[in-house]
Amino acid sequence: MNYVTDSARRAKKNSREKYIYGDKLIYVKDQLPYGFDLDYVIETVEKLIPRTLFDNIDTIYIGKFKDFENGDLPFNAKYKDSALYVTSEQDSENDMMDDIVHEVAHAAEEAYEDQLYSDFAMESEFKAKRKTLYHLLDQNGFDPPEGAFDNVKYDKYFDHYLYNVVGYPKLSTLTTGLFYSPYAATSLREYFAIGFENYFLRDKNYLRKISPVLYAKINDLLEHSREENEDYGY
Repeated sequence: MNYVTDSARRAKKNSREKYIYGDKLIYVKDQLPYGFDLDYVIETVEKLIPRTLFDNIDTIYIGKFKDFENGDLPFNAKYKDSALYVTSEQDSENDMMDDIVHEVAHAAEEAYEDQLYSDFAMESEFKAKRKTLYHLLDQNGFDPPEGAFDNVKYDKYFDHYLYNVVGYPKLSTLTTGLFYSPYAATSLREYFAIGFENYFLRDKNYLRKISPVLYAKINDLLEHSREENEDYGY
């Protein structure tokens, strides 16, 4: 009887199909690294993120995807058409949680766009930081493209400039105390997503210190989500 019970547990643990919040499918298309504890990832995300922030997500697919191989998608993950696509090539459970929480941020943006952006407060904070970054890069001889710093939307050429011309090691030094991480400078939406990711997974007090408006927006969003959870009986 113990053997049957243990076998059932192993089968459940190794199943290609799992669920988060009880009803949202996680489908493991390709094998995860040996010993990878997906159940731990699911349980941790459920504890950290209110269920209502997953309302725009129907399914999470885990595997090897051509888009990832072509290098078209950042962070080895993508939110698209009510689904999250996450690479199965993970270094650790924490790396997968980074990927999932970051893309949940983009799903939440879609659901709560007016609440996040309609007053332009977060955009103003982001633009002020971009202006400071422009002067820092100019002072350090990186010849920053001035017009690009005024555009809050994602621009692959600006991304290329930050990643390949400046380089993230140098950018990390220049943005200390300005942006939570170099990629947060890429666009307004990535500014929010990086902040969201670090609010839930890292040092939210540091986020509050360097990005008070962004911190407040995530706090408000979290409070609103908790109220919705209570209304729906979650």
